[in-house]
Amino acid sequence: MKICLLGSGSKGNSTYIESRGKAIIIDQGFSFVEMKKRLESRGLDEKKIKGILLTHEHGDHIMGVGITARKLDIPVYATSGTFNGKKKIFNGSEILVTINRGEEFEVGPFEILPFSVSHDAADPVQFCVHSGKKKIALATDLGFVSTLVRHCLRDSDIVVIESNHDLEMLKNGAYPWNLKRRIMSRTGHLSNRNAAEILFNILPSNGRPKIVLAHLSAENNCSELVRKEVCELFESFDRTLPSIVIASQDEATEVLEI
Repeated sequence: MKICLLGSGSKGNSTYIESRGKAIIIDQGFSFVEMKKRLESRGLDEKKIKGILLTHEHGDHIMGVGITARKLDIPVYATSGTFNGKKKIFNGSEILVTINRGEEFEVGPFEILPFSVSHDAADPVQFCVHSGKKKIALATDLGFVSTLVRHCLRDSDIVVIESNHDLEMLKNGAYPWNLKRRIMSRTGHLSNRNAAEILFNILPSNGRPKIVLAHLSAENNCSELVRKEVCELFESFDRTLPSIVIASQDEATEVLEI
């Protein structure tokens, strides 16, 4: 399998996953033109995409989904709450497939499990994606990590997890207090410390999985702080550091292969 985060953050989110010559994208928060440009920058082909999976209805995750589904003539998979939250992005010609939390479904060579997360959206999910014996698990846009989420992240070859904000930067920053409170809540976003502790607790001691840290805030975080938080925690317990990639809002990550 291959994975590439085309972008991650408030400016737009989309993740490309490929196996056996076919692909899916998870969320499409960019224009079709921008998505295609970012794919081409990493040597990836939009014609391989066989479906779009949506995590939730926030604009930075769905802005380009309607036009992309129509141009590529591919189905869109989402929970009923997500579809109902943003009906206006569809014109009625798209193929819309309702999925349910905890029920596996297939798209091409992928077996996909949507699992529930805590976020301020109608019916948000994240995904475990299997192809053969390989597994990619994604967990962004969530305020805390439940026992279910921990279970879904375990035994993955690649884990994509949110590391949204540095807590001190957020507390001392310019955001109004109601927005700060929303971000720090159980339906908001994970901090760097949250992400580091979760990785420390779920990863095996050999550091095998590759890690992508995603959805960094442009105002309340930076890649240096994210890496420092994870490295210090693992090093303090003499644990092997996992391979870490930090996703950007402005360009696609490298293509990771497993």
